[in-house]
Amino acid sequence: MERRIPAVVLVLAFAASASAAPAPAAKAPPAALHATASQGAPAQATGLLSKVQALYQRTTDFKASFKQVVRTRSPKRTFTRSGTVWFQRPNRMRWDYQVPDKVHYVSDGDVMWSYDVEEGVAYRLSVKDSELYQALGFLTGTTRLTEAFEGVEQAPTAAGLVPILLTPRQPSSSYQSITLFVDPATGDTRETEVLDPLGNVSHVWFEDPSYGKLPASGFVFTVPDGVRVQDVNPR
Repeated sequence: MERRIPAVVLVLAFAASASAAPAPAAKAPPAALHATASQGAPAQATGLLSKVQALYQRTTDFKASFKQVVRTRSPKRTFTRSGTVWFQRPNRMRWDYQVPDKVHYVSDGDVMWSYDVEEGVAYRLSVKDSELYQALGFLTGTTRLTEAFEGVEQAPTAAGLVPILLTPRQPSSSYQSITLFVDPATGDTRETEVLDPLGNVSHVWFEDPSYGKLPASGFVFTVPDGVRVQDVNPR
């Protein structure tokens, strides 16, 4: 596991907020992490993205269990992780990884903390004015999905979800693309996949979502006694 605050955590925060409709999530991950494109030219996803955007704008609080599978390109390895995620618009988030290691990512919108329990170090990153945070304007509601991304629909999965491949209109040093796996009837995002610049893939499944008001205290990190703090330069 990376011993710093990974850009993918900020990207995946969008995935949590996009899961806006309280519909049951798929309980089992598909066999393949990548959907196969349909025959012929892929369809533009403007209509479905608009439905996702509308749900996203109505969602203020989100909590769910998650499973994450990361596949690295070089060396070829696969990591499986799980835990719980909280998200509160416009820019608060909390990822509590429980398996296989206890790692916590907590942001109040100004500072992102990464606390690796086993390592005994809390990393601190000022995110409010960072280049990455500005690039991900959809986190704070300052940018619409169709303004930030070129969206293309892929062939539906076996579970009936429609993958929408989102490519940033402005190149990003943090990720190449994000794929939302969307219920076409509701616009609810059930899964996400992030491809980073090195070709590594992170796929996340959300389960048992809830949408009740979350306490602001949940997005405040207090450094435990004896834990060393290390500042991380903004990316």
